[in-house]
Amino acid sequence: MVLDIFDPTIPAPKTTFNYAARPKTLKGLKVGLVDNSKHNSKALLLRIADRLKDRYGMEVGHLVTKLSPGHSVSEADVETFKKMVDVGIAGIGD
Repeated sequence: MVLDIFDPTIPAPKTTFNYAARPKTLKGLKVGLVDNSKHNSKALLLRIADRLKDRYGMEVGHLVTKLSPGHSVSEADVETFKKMVDVGIAGIGD
């Protein structure tokens, strides 16, 4: 039997990353929605999208429903988000 042992005394590698640019206003932006397929997730996301449309004129640029909460968003959907969406919201449901 092989055991993996976690050693908390070893320093964690440091990584750096750049945050995405933040819009100055939400007016007229396209929102992307990620439904994780839990009960009520999609309904909640669409309700939020309606409120964003009423307040800021935002439109849904892309909506994706994952196969399950444990699945990732496909690379194709990620590329679509990059092209068609200004901000994204992930729903969790339940």
